Amino acid sequence: MKESIILALLQNTSILLAFAMLYENFWIKDNKERSLLTKIIIGFVLSGIGVVIIFSTWQWVPGIVFDTRSVMISIAGLFFGTIPTVILIVVTSLVRFFMGGGGQWMGIAVIVSSGTIGLLWRYFRPNWKDGKYKWELLAMGIAVHLAMACCTLFLPPEKTWVTLEKIAFPLAFVYTPATLLLGILMINQYRNAENRQAQLRLKESEKRFMQILESGNIVSIILKPNGTIKYCNNYLLEITGYTYKEVMDKNWFNLFIPPELKADLYEMFLINNNTEHFINNNQYQILTKSGEKLYFSWYNTFLISDTNESSGIASIGVNITESKNYEKTLRDKNRKIAIQNEEYKLINKKLQEAKEKAEESERLKSAFLANMSHEIRTPMNGILGFADLLREQNLTGQEQEQYLNIIEKSGRRMLNIINDIISISKIEAGLMTLSIQESNINTQMNYIYTFFTPEVAQKNLQFTCHSDVSAERATIYTDKEKVYAILTNLVKNAIKYTEKGFIEFGVKDKNDTFEFYVKDSGIGIPKDKLKDIFERFIQAERIDQTINQGAGLGLSITKAFVEMMGGTISVQSEIGKGSCFTFTIPREIQNQPIPYLEINSKKDRIAPDPSSHKTTKIIIAEDDDSSLKYLTLILKKRGYEVFSVSSGAEAVELVTQIKDIDIALLDIQMPIMDGYEASKLIRSLNSTITIIAQTAFVHENDKTLMLHQYFDDYLSKPVKPTDLFQIIDKYLPQNVN
Repeated sequence: MKESIILALLQNTSILLAFAMLYENFWIKDNKERSLLTKIIIGFVLSGIGVVIIFSTWQWVPGIVFDTRSVMISIAGLFFGTIPTVILIVVTSLVRFFMGGGGQWMGIAVIVSSGTIGLLWRYFRPNWKDGKYKWELLAMGIAVHLAMACCTLFLPPEKTWVTLEKIAFPLAFVYTPATLLLGILMINQYRNAENRQAQLRLKESEKRFMQILESGNIVSIILKPNGTIKYCNNYLLEITGYTYKEVMDKNWFNLFIPPELKADLYEMFLINNNTEHFINNNQYQILTKSGEKLYFSWYNTFLISDTNESSGIASIGVNITESKNYEKTLRDKNRKIAIQNEEYKLINKKLQEAKEKAEESERLKSAFLANMSHEIRTPMNGILGFADLLREQNLTGQEQEQYLNIIEKSGRRMLNIINDIISISKIEAGLMTLSIQESNINTQMNYIYTFFTPEVAQKNLQFTCHSDVSAERATIYTDKEKVYAILTNLVKNAIKYTEKGFIEFGVKDKNDTFEFYVKDSGIGIPKDKLKDIFERFIQAERIDQTINQGAGLGLSITKAFVEMMGGTISVQSEIGKGSCFTFTIPREIQNQPIPYLEINSKKDRIAPDPSSHKTTKIIIAEDDDSSLKYLTLILKKRGYEVFSVSSGAEAVELVTQIKDIDIALLDIQMPIMDGYEASKLIRSLNSTITIIAQTAFVHENDKTLMLHQYFDDYLSKPVKPTDLFQIIDKYLPQNVN
């Protein structure tokens, strides 16, 4: 019986050794990632070994049969990984199931628990191979065979305790040590394989390194810690004229270094061998056998032995002798370059001036933004503040009138700022265009004079207007809105900066051009500011902010308008004596005139019948609730019947329901359906209706877009009641209300 046990043990040992050889020769032969197919094949090979072990049993005590499946399967999980181990567990479990017997379920439980513990150890103890791996293997062996002892619970109850008593000794003193020994064997195989791979990689690396050292026109040397030559490549021998025997084991510094450099370089070499402050690269000369000096740039590497001690320095030298010889030539060229540099200095000076100008512009923009914040918040503060005061009870009529005047004045000031911002934005974006039409210069001059006379009179200033343009030559083709804006800006500035004396403006006929001027006796402009006065945002730089309220864009817009029309603008000024702005525009701008649509044209429409109804019916389409309420209120106060909607689609629907609408007041920008589309549909439903566009667009060329064939007239926001009623009265039959 003992012989059969020994024989079975030897047989199991041989099988486990075969298992270990499979690991060494097929699993860790190289470090390449194994494919899924390889893992599956290895899994079935392991299954074959496991089945052989199951049938290679021995009887330790009567009634109890042993094999080493738990050792093999747990080690497989630890070393081979998931896929091979899972296949091994499944196949051996199936074999044990079909074998049957009283220990069938215990046998299957042992297989599953052993493989599972091996896999868990692999994935939850990934660094078990490092450090005290023997203790790791022993701990896993104990865990596996404690689990095996617990598997006796799968036996019939009357056999559980008896079996546990009989297997306790072999589990503790045979199976656990066997797991440890098999693991140590496979660890040694793993490390031997790693060493072999490392040696192969080292040899390949050395081979490649030697090939690199021997190739190319570079010097390669390895020096021992005492400075003797351990290795040199053929290129060093070729350029110096030495033979291999003359060089090897000779001191590098005695043989190749010029006497004047030897002491310093050797000291540096000794320091490099004994310090962390290693000099990676340097330049120095070497001597050939004939005494010729060659200049090299050296790249050094610190070499360390297996015992972590210095084993010398490896250096690669690049021959830079030719480049050194070219230095004299380069010095000659440098003299020529120095002359060119003087020229470049002049260019750089100009670039610096341009840079400073750009920085100045950026600074002015920042100042402008700060000023704009003030300019917008100041009138807004007046509007909101006095609107809040109007809520107070017991205000007198005079106080209410005063507050309303302040609110109106603040609103106009803010509107002017917004208009200037829109204008300058369009100019900078290149979206500002000319609207050329017939215009009478003398009429414009008289209008401006009449418009500003009350304001000038309040300051007790002398105000005059002159024109030497005859009536026959006063009518020209130009952009009259821009001419009006230019003159208005210049006259307003003159009023703003003049406290006493006079303001004079006029125009002179210069044949092909008209020369306009605006002259005042105001505070004047400093000479250092004259060249910048037309720059954007320059107003933000003025000192007296209490006097000079404004965004600082008026003169910039004025200059842009003048230049758009092909003219020029200039200024003469003296501090304390006043200023004179002069600008010219061509008598006829060389562009095709853009004729305006007739605002009052209704030639294709049927005029409304005055007797058809007594009360005027008006639709207001406006998506802004405040504007809608405002327009509705002022129109109802005048006795009109008003229908308020918030979109173009609702306006069209209303026209289909109410056939006798007189006027449709349409906002251009509305959700769902804008004013353009709505006007087209309304016109198709009602040919007699008057359609008026209202929008925040403010430029004359925007107006042309509004007045296409579906609109009759145009209102610019903010809408003044007087402007609104003037347009309504123009289109309504008299006495309709």
